[in-house]
Amino acid sequence: MKYAVIDIGSNTIRLQIYAVDESKNIDSLLNKKTVAGLSSYVEDGLMTKKGADKLVKVLNKFIYIVDHLKIESLYLFATAALRNAKNSKQILTYVEEKVGKKIELISGEEEARLGYLGIREEYNISNGYIVDIGGGSVEISLVEDNKVVYATSLKNGALSYYKNYSNDILLNKKAAKNIKKAIRIDLEKNKVKRFNKSLPIYGLGGSIRACGNICQEYFDLPSNSHLYKDSLKSLRKDLQNKDPELTKTILQVVPERIHTIGPGAIVLYEIFRYLNASDLYISKNGVREGYLKDKLANK
Repeated sequence: MKYAVIDIGSNTIRLQIYAVDESKNIDSLLNKKTVAGLSSYVEDGLMTKKGADKLVKVLNKFIYIVDHLKIESLYLFATAALRNAKNSKQILTYVEEKVGKKIELISGEEEARLGYLGIREEYNISNGYIVDIGGGSVEISLVEDNKVVYATSLKNGALSYYKNYSNDILLNKKAAKNIKKAIRIDLEKNKVKRFNKSLPIYGLGGSIRACGNICQEYFDLPSNSHLYKDSLKSLRKDLQNKDPELTKTILQVVPERIHTIGPGAIVLYEIFRYLNASDLYISKNGVREGYLKDKLANK
């Protein structure tokens, strides 16, 4: 059977179609995304009608695709962009009426839990951290003895940091310094827990995957899914210095993230430092896979 999931994120909206076998194992068949930048349509805490209409346009395009395929079920869920908007209920009602589908709004803690379910499809995590850097939020979980013992969500992400601190496509040094200060304050203010020993981070989300792809190309690394602190530090430094070779690499590898890769890399490196992590493993799976696994388990 085939199932479809539409993930409404702060920066991107994704349609993913999966094949599911009798044992409820999932295999991705199609992954289509649109960079919508919904967080940029939030003004004074309220999402604008222009932002809502953009969401409607993207969803109708994806639903049209799903309607022409043999799909068992279609699920839609939204994360930080709508979750953090003061008028989220009104926006959801408006969008649902326009597209004729229900949208589930998930909490930051639930997003962290689903991320763990998704990443478990690829990594058997006994002890370590799970970090998901999205456009409008950051989720951090602690896994101990194969169980999530702590999960939290920070109400800023790569796109919102960019929107709050930068006026240019590429970060200048002042903006980079302000973002570095802001993420440190967010980590301390939220009293994000950490182990008293160095453990790996298991990363998911578009910003972290983009960092992995850029680092592999830019530093000529053997893998885009296993990074160390030195690579992240060098990436952050060269981004701040607007290294022309790095800018060229970004435009070759992830051009749609030219404006958010700087904030994303800074946030990732500062989380790495704060948690005193040993290294970083990057998963191709994430919240969407966890969301579908959760739905299948309850069918």
